[in-house]
Amino acid sequence: MTPTTADRLALDDLVHRYALLVDQRAFAAVGDLFTSDAELVLPDPPSSLQPTVEVLGREAVVTALGRLAGFAATFHAVVGRIAEVDADRPDRATGRVACEAHHVSTADDGRARDLTWYLHYDDEYALVDGRWLIARRALTIEVITTGPVRKVR
Repeated sequence: MTPTTADRLALDDLVHRYALLVDQRAFAAVGDLFTSDAELVLPDPPSSLQPTVEVLGREAVVTALGRLAGFAATFHAVVGRIAEVDADRPDRATGRVACEAHHVSTADDGRARDLTWYLHYDDEYALVDGRWLIARRALTIEVITTGPVRKVR
């Protein structure tokens, strides 16, 4: 079922807030975007670009995402999103989010590299106390590229 305008706006805010908070390294705040029993399923590149590694529970999600702090910078651009509310359970929704995720690292010689993932998330959302949260997020990487970085703040 097509989400209401209010649900669409709330789901848009949720996926964009996730991207922004991850890039700000506000991992505890990112955790607040997930249900307490959330599931995050991540790939294991370069072995697998499909979601294979399961992380269960909000605290484990925060820990897993906290590994991004090892990068000099990250930048997640949400480039598309669709969502459908379950007709039988209006407190549940599913969605797909397309994203371009840049992960900048600095080598010992001081040169920076950009590891870019072109990816999508397959999401399940739950309406909890009037607020949409991520109940399950599975990340699939479509393409990986790398390139030089001119400057890092």
